[in-house]
Amino acid sequence: MRQGVGLLLVLAFLTASFLFLPATAKAESKTIIVPEDYDSIQEAINNASEGDTIYVKKGIYHENVVINKPLSLIGEDVDTTIIDGNPPEGYRVPINIKCDNVSVSGFKTQYGYAGIQVGGANYCIISGNMIANAQFGIRLSQSSYNNITGNVFESIGTGSAIRLIYSTQNLINGNNISSSTEGIQLVQSSHNNTVSENTIVNSTDHAIRLDHSDGNTIVGNNMTSSGHGISIYVSNNNTLNQNNFINNTIQISTNEWYAQQWGYGYSNNTINQNYWSDYNGTDNDGDGIGDTPYIIDENNQDNNPLVNVIPEFPSSIILAPVIVTTLLALFYLKRRRKGPGDRA
Repeated sequence: MRQGVGLLLVLAFLTASFLFLPATAKAESKTIIVPEDYDSIQEAINNASEGDTIYVKKGIYHENVVINKPLSLIGEDVDTTIIDGNPPEGYRVPINIKCDNVSVSGFKTQYGYAGIQVGGANYCIISGNMIANAQFGIRLSQSSYNNITGNVFESIGTGSAIRLIYSTQNLINGNNISSSTEGIQLVQSSHNNTVSENTIVNSTDHAIRLDHSDGNTIVGNNMTSSGHGISIYVSNNNTLNQNNFINNTIQISTNEWYAQQWGYGYSNNTINQNYWSDYNGTDNDGDGIGDTPYIIDENNQDNNPLVNVIPEFPSSIILAPVIVTTLLALFYLKRRRKGPGDRA
């Protein structure tokens, strides 16, 4: 099942690369295979042109890869295509993205300061990867319009599995985070970041933290057995709905006392129709909504708390577009094989 999903992601990335490149780049783009064409991933990147695809076969690569041109980097199999950050010396990042329009999928990264780092880069897609044993999982800084989807995070150390700093308009969707210090953190990241349909289990600190971050949407996430469900600190006009807060020691923490010492106002957000496992109200009319609000603090409450756990987002809804994307990718690959100048 996992390999099948990985194949679909690979095909989707190839299609995305084909559809969004300029017409001239489409005709000239090529696929480079590691280690057949080049011994290392970095050597392949250095010799690639904009719009190329680098396909990396199974194996362990002891590298700190820097991507500084628009291209697609695809691993053969997420469980066995491994980029090792060479612990423990120094400031190491297995994959470091430093330009726009990069796609990365199908890799396992392990060790390092961050598994994947995106700095000052926009319109990138990071999907279908596994990040393990790093201080941070995926770290975005001053980056916008990126998609972080369908990644798996395990044993993330003192930092967050996904961290946004000074970043806007990003989509964080469908990721699975377990046994991390912190799940997803937005710091100084306002204006239409969407955190949706992520599963966060056993975070020792916060499942999701909003820190000086306004105007974001937190919807459809499952947060189980974490120290805090969500921590909100000096963050306003965020929307939180259709989330599950299950067995969190403190469901939501605003820590606003500290903000008052620096002259900030209380956070005010739209919080509606979430499930809170410690809600003790009744539902006398049986409409699935509690008869009394779930009180968070004097400025934040859920006026329509749900009395039943929200089911996970049904995968059948996204199956049709995945099939279409796959067919388009197969058609594209077939055409490329017939084109002049392609590798055998």
